[in-house]
Amino acid sequence: MKRLPLFLSLFLLALSLKASVAKPADTALNQPAPDFKLKDINGKTVSLADFKGKTLVIDFWATWCEPCRNSFPAVKMAVEKYKNDPDVKFLFIDTRETDANYQSLVKKFLADNQYPFYTVFDEKSDDGKMNATFKKYVMPGIPTKYFIDGNGVIRYQSIGYVPDLTKEQTAADIEDLIEKVKAKK
Repeated sequence: MKRLPLFLSLFLLALSLKASVAKPADTALNQPAPDFKLKDINGKTVSLADFKGKTLVIDFWATWCEPCRNSFPAVKMAVEKYKNDPDVKFLFIDTRETDANYQSLVKKFLADNQYPFYTVFDEKSDDGKMNATFKKYVMPGIPTKYFIDGNGVIRYQSIGYVPDLTKEQTAADIEDLIEKVKAKK
């Protein structure tokens, strides 16, 4: 049996890996969303109960997270599509920041990129890290989005960001999960 040259073997391996990554892991769930009370950029307290009766998309992210930042142009498209829909809300939870000036970094990042994201800040947990709500939602990492129905039930979870998808494809995936949650009313 003749062996393929190393470069050809590596090329074929890369193609198979690329083909196996179609989109983030979207997981259907049916569990109560953990409650939270977090402060937004202006210091107002926000809780899960504030979104009762609405389809809510929670996006956990951090300024240092490159996949989070790379996903935001597509997320912005979805936010803009639903901006006039009173039954769909987005909440961005900034989490796991390590810089002491994280609030200023977040405000600057959102302003510089013209992201209209309603953002709240995660709280410190017992270990002193800014990850209390992150831990409540028991997620593997960021970015992670939760799609929650009007009764506070998590219907879907979308983990990660796939750079091979266009922003239009990523936005369409987000919109598809929103519509699936809305249809469960």
